[in-house]
Amino acid sequence: MLLICFFLPKLDVRVILDKVKLVIVESPTKAKTLSKYLGKEYKIEASYGHIRDLPKKELGVDLENHFEPKYIIPPKAKKAVTALKKDAAKADSIVLATDPDREGEAIAWHISELFKEDKKLVKELGKDLKFERVVFHEITKDALEEAFAHPGELNIALVDAQQARRVLDRLVGYGLSPLLWKKVRYGLSAGRVQSVAVRLIVEKERERQAFKPEEYWSMDGTFETEENEKFIASLNKKDEKKLAVTNEAQAKEIEKDLADDNFKISEVKQTERKRKPYPPFRTSTLQQAGSNVFGFTAKRTMSAAQKLFEHGYITYHRTDSLNLSPQFVSSARDFIGQQLGANYLPEKPIFYKTSAKSAQEAHEAIRPTNVQTQISELEAQGLTGDEIKIYSLILKRTLECQVKEAFYDQTSVKVLSGKGYEFAASGSVIKFEGWLGIGKLLGLNGDKEELNVLPEVKEGSQVSLEKLASGQHFTQPPARYSDATLIKKLEELGIGRPSTYAPTISTIQDRKYVTKDGRYFVPEDVAFVVSDLLKKFFTEVVGYRFTAKMEEKFDDIAEGKIEWVPMIEEFYGPFAKDLIEADEKLDKKTVTKLGESDEKCPKCGKTLYIKLGKYGKFLSCSGFPECDFAKPMDGEGVDEDGEAKSFGKCDKCGEGEMVLKQGRFGKFLACNKYPKCKNTKPWLEKIGVKCPKCEEAGRAGGEIVAKKAKIRGKGSRAFYGCSNYPECDYASWKDPRIVGDKEVSDEAAEGDAE
Repeated sequence: MLLICFFLPKLDVRVILDKVKLVIVESPTKAKTLSKYLGKEYKIEASYGHIRDLPKKELGVDLENHFEPKYIIPPKAKKAVTALKKDAAKADSIVLATDPDREGEAIAWHISELFKEDKKLVKELGKDLKFERVVFHEITKDALEEAFAHPGELNIALVDAQQARRVLDRLVGYGLSPLLWKKVRYGLSAGRVQSVAVRLIVEKERERQAFKPEEYWSMDGTFETEENEKFIASLNKKDEKKLAVTNEAQAKEIEKDLADDNFKISEVKQTERKRKPYPPFRTSTLQQAGSNVFGFTAKRTMSAAQKLFEHGYITYHRTDSLNLSPQFVSSARDFIGQQLGANYLPEKPIFYKTSAKSAQEAHEAIRPTNVQTQISELEAQGLTGDEIKIYSLILKRTLECQVKEAFYDQTSVKVLSGKGYEFAASGSVIKFEGWLGIGKLLGLNGDKEELNVLPEVKEGSQVSLEKLASGQHFTQPPARYSDATLIKKLEELGIGRPSTYAPTISTIQDRKYVTKDGRYFVPEDVAFVVSDLLKKFFTEVVGYRFTAKMEEKFDDIAEGKIEWVPMIEEFYGPFAKDLIEADEKLDKKTVTKLGESDEKCPKCGKTLYIKLGKYGKFLSCSGFPECDFAKPMDGEGVDEDGEAKSFGKCDKCGEGEMVLKQGRFGKFLACNKYPKCKNTKPWLEKIGVKCPKCEEAGRAGGEIVAKKAKIRGKGSRAFYGCSNYPECDYASWKDPRIVGDKEVSDEAAEGDAE
């Protein structure tokens, strides 16, 4: 028997075994979820994202050959590519099941192109190298069965749209970034969308800087009815004209005037008010809700949504559409009717009209795949707090949009004094909670609306003024952009698309154009310089309308209306000329000048300019290069002549002096014998306050220092800690020099110290 086996010819195992279909998706999580629904005839593998891209260290676009992209396999993708090719060699056919958008289509196309370019693979498979494209917007049994029963082909128009975006952004980035390195400082970057986002933040900051606060006073009266019921009304008119109280003297005069006045109810008006539910989520509104409700960054919200989609809990999360499938709406109505009652359901299902031009009605809004899936199931599957929070938003919003409006009885009351002063109050009572009841049903916080309930009063009845409260206020500057408001503004201007908001916001932070103060974006000095430079020499590139127009052209390419190469050619000619002109005209000395200081140069007596340097602002003599005097903007670490101060002998070499330096991550102390001695120490910015905890414990040397903490999803935030950390864990959000202290969480304090 052994001899017989020895002489048998070598058999191809693939002839004996039935071949399988190779299904390629982006992520292992998505592959694992698909494997629950697809049979053994499918082998599901992940590409781990993009497997081809433009090279990082060169332009990667052939300017002389119709902007032909030069794609390479990134080092991190080589292992995945090798594995996929091995699997492809054993497969009967290849199913490309990447995400249902332009980026997903491009990934699928890159995979097919890589396989076609592999001569060994093509030779081995011969005519059997087949590609099928399946598209699904949710990972459920029914959706997958439908998609795999009707496979299609790659949509080259979508691929071209994605290529056009990638090439255009590469041309802009590789054109502008070196110019900024040369004329401003090394390491800066610019981009078609990111530079517009920076411009928005800079312009908002300039609005705030130009804002002049105006004083005003509120005057609220507490009135008592004849039935001894009380309500509060605000003063707003005098002799039927709007009354603006602008200073304390005016307020005091009114208080005096009202002290001996009499009051009556001059008007009672009752109206029915209704409040409609919000439409279901699309990408931008989900990101805004994640920011407003949980303080999440756009990136954090999208990361959680990605996991929910890959686990099969929600539909695809990159969408402009408000469409909901009739089947889902029917199941949602059944659920609502069972849980809240039929009286909560509108007579007909509610379908929302999509306003976005590029939205495809084949796509749906972001919704749960199964309305019966509750939060407890996600917890049982081991999903984290972020995914549960985002799912709760999606589930709640999707159910709410299918419920009747909420109805209120609103009462408006006017109180008139004998001397012509008019006070106004309004109150509401819910008649029917409608969609507001979904939050309570799900055990989630519903949309809270503070309702002021007024007592029943009649026109002409007398009331007495029990108390008059006056308060000083000042008008506030326009609020800075948060993740939510910046995304909303970009969407209003037509800039970017669902998949671009999160990476754009991450990029402008990573490039140090903006920092975060709590939830709000604050532009750095370099943002002002770069934004002004780009507006002057590249008006179109950072113009709001131009950037939006480019998005419209990408949409036209995706719909097969125009070709992508002529569109790039039309843009690049004028852009290349602008680059040459800017390079010739820009002078680094003037570009980096931020303003003039009141100080004079101690060496030559000329004015000191405020300039932008590698690590921030500094003072430089206007007589440069004849006079080379310069010193840090805050003057710390230098004497009046700009010479470095000593902060003690170096405890490492014993020869040098410790001097204050400014580095990439802020200030630090370093030995002036560098590079001979590389001793460094952290710089603690003391504020002149002793640590209360150290004083209480009898520890010596504890002083309060200004520090920064990185709070997950909220950027960095200033706080105050003890110089004796970690021996002393005192930490506070508020400046200890100001009365009213609030402690910082241990997590925030320790995170900063680490």
